[in-house]
Amino acid sequence: MQLDPKFKEEFPGSFRSLEVVAFRQGSIINEMKLTFESTSVPNNTQIASVLINAASSVTGFDIEGSSITVDGLASSGVNHKISLLTAFCLVLLSWLLSSQQ
Repeated sequence: MQLDPKFKEEFPGSFRSLEVVAFRQGSIINEMKLTFESTSVPNNTQIASVLINAASSVTGFDIEGSSITVDGLASSGVNHKISLLTAFCLVLLSWLLSSQQ
């Protein structure tokens, strides 16, 4: 998967795996499960940033930065579900803020 190297690069000591859990509405919405070492889990903003930064270099599918949603659930491991809609929103917000300067 094209996103694995991005997470390995950003979180070299803690990233373990990325698994696609579900596709919805014609593969527009993608749910993924990220697994990290329990001693060093990135926060939701850090995870979303990896997806936003990867949006321009990933081929074969589009990541809409403002559509990424990261929702953490702590258990024996840590699950994060990421929505491309939230990623798209974050990229759009970033672009709007940077264009204000």
